Amino acid sequence: MPMILVSLDDGAPIIINKAVVFFGRSHECDIVLAQSRKVSRKHCCLAQINESYLVRDLGSMNGVRVNEQKADPELPLEVGDELWVGDVGFRFQPHSSDQGVPVQRPENTISETSEKMAPKKDAPNKFLNVAPPSLEHPVAIPEESKEFIIEESIQQQIIDSDEE
Repeated sequence: MPMILVSLDDGAPIIINKAVVFFGRSHECDIVLAQSRKVSRKHCCLAQINESYLVRDLGSMNGVRVNEQKADPELPLEVGDELWVGDVGFRFQPHSSDQGVPVQRPENTISETSEKMAPKKDAPNKFLNVAPPSLEHPVAIPEESKEFIIEESIQQQIIDSDEE
């Protein structure tokens, strides 16, 4: 069942529609809380693990609380809990279509950003007529200390074959 965050300040509810949702003032976050100076650029994340949820503080200055208990570094999140991101409060609850509550998509979501960056439908793609990869799912990034090999891409293979 989809979950929502209902603002404790009469803001629009926000649907939790991804396995990991990032909160912060940065436009790179899924839920942008730019109205508060007590929210860090990348403040915390809410993660769904099977049927349970947890919130993790990402090293914020003003912390994350669930029902007045500080997340250090993480806490489980249950239906009805109050989630405080800095000084911005939400109630965590299930969303059903019969509630009649309009659900607001988070500002600056990754899907909106990828839609803006995607090539126009009528614009020709000189390499392949393929849509860019989806940014909806997390991508593993190797640690800085680990060495990794960048494999040859399909586009590179096409360019190399055109040059011959």
